[in-house]
Amino acid sequence: MTTTPDRVLVVAFRKAAVQRVNSYLDYLLSRGVAVTVLVADGQGWKQAPRFDPRAEVLSIGDRENRQPFVWTYTMLVERGPGGLLRRLGNAPGPVGGAGRRLGRVHVKAVRKIRKWFFWRGYQAVRGHSLRRIALRRLEALRLDGVRRVVIADTAAVPFGWTLARRPGLDVTRAMDVSAFEALPVTDPAPDLDRDPAAAERPYAQV
Repeated sequence: MTTTPDRVLVVAFRKAAVQRVNSYLDYLLSRGVAVTVLVADGQGWKQAPRFDPRAEVLSIGDRENRQPFVWTYTMLVERGPGGLLRRLGNAPGPVGGAGRRLGRVHVKAVRKIRKWFFWRGYQAVRGHSLRRIALRRLEALRLDGVRRVVIADTAAVPFGWTLARRPGLDVTRAMDVSAFEALPVTDPAPDLDRDPAAAERPYAQV
C-alpha cells in the first residue's frame, strides 16, 4: 500500500473493537483514505470478525504469543497436556477411551483457567507488554506518512501515550470522520464474503 501523508493508523489490540473499527474503516476507505490497522490477535481472537479487506492490516500476534509468560502458560497448561491427551485418545482400547474422557475434562478446565486465572493476571500487564512489542516495529508502521493515529481500545492506550509524544503526530481515541466528510465515495464497501479463502489468511506479521 502506498504511503501518503493522509494515511490513518488504527491500533486495535482487543477483538471487541473490531466491529466499531470496521464501521470507521468503511467510511474512510470508501472515500479513498489509506488506512493501516495494527492488531494484536495473538490472544483471545479466536472467531473474531475480520477487518475490512481494503485496509492494510499488520499484526504483532505472533510476537505476543512468544512473550515468556504467554508462551509458558500456553505450553504448560494448554498445548502440552492437550497434545498428550489427544495422542492417548487415538490409542486403541481402554487407553484411548480414557484419553478421550480426560481430553474433554481438560478442554473444560482450560476454559475456566484461561478466563479466571490467566486473563485476570495477564490483562493487567498486556497493554504495556504490547506497547513494548509495537515500539520495536515502528518502521513497519511508516509513521512519517501517517496523518492520524486512532487508539481503538484500552489495551492500545499505553502505545498511544508513547506515540502522542512524537511531534506532529495526531493521536486520539475518537473515531471522528468530520475531516473526511468532503471526500466523495470512490470505493464502495466490497462483499466481505466474496473470497472465503482470503478471510482465512492470517494478517501480515511484523
